[in-house]
Amino acid sequence: MATEKDRPTARLFAVDENTNPAVGPVFAHIKQTRGNVSHVLRSLGHAPDGLRSFAAYGEYVRYHTTLSGRVRELTILALARGNQYAWTHHAPFALKEGVTQEELDELNAGRLAATLSAQEGAAIQFARGFAQGGNVDDETFAAARREFGERGVTDLTLLCGYFIALASVINALRIELESDRTPMMKPV
Repeated sequence: MATEKDRPTARLFAVDENTNPAVGPVFAHIKQTRGNVSHVLRSLGHAPDGLRSFAAYGEYVRYHTTLSGRVRELTILALARGNQYAWTHHAPFALKEGVTQEELDELNAGRLAATLSAQEGAAIQFARGFAQGGNVDDETFAAARREFGERGVTDLTLLCGYFIALASVINALRIELESDRTPMMKPV
């Protein structure tokens, strides 16, 4: 079995706004809304206009949906399971939103913690189906619609779409975890 040390290096270098001034305004906006520009977003800086649009989509699903912070972060982590980069970036946000370490450990192990609400469980199940090529079964969709309504299930769908795309970028470009971050996803 391959380890993180065996993982090939990134396929594209992370763009620096000092060497590529065209991306400077985009990075400035990302820093304003997120606090920093992660390696994955810096790697997309090779296409500043595309990054601007992609970042706007991410900004919507992170900060402007009808979903609670707990639901948002549990959904993201349900999608991030198996992706150390995404898990490490979002586990701290989940903890800040009140998700417990025990709930994270259960999610990482592929289980739903008994402490999750019906709404949280419905979101996680929806995300799991969505991660399988968007194949959310009728029962799971009905549960999500019942818990969130039409607007909420639309926001949930947009959230899942963004983070599936982001995970695919991380994998395709082999984005490396920033050196100041400690991996947080436990092996199962």
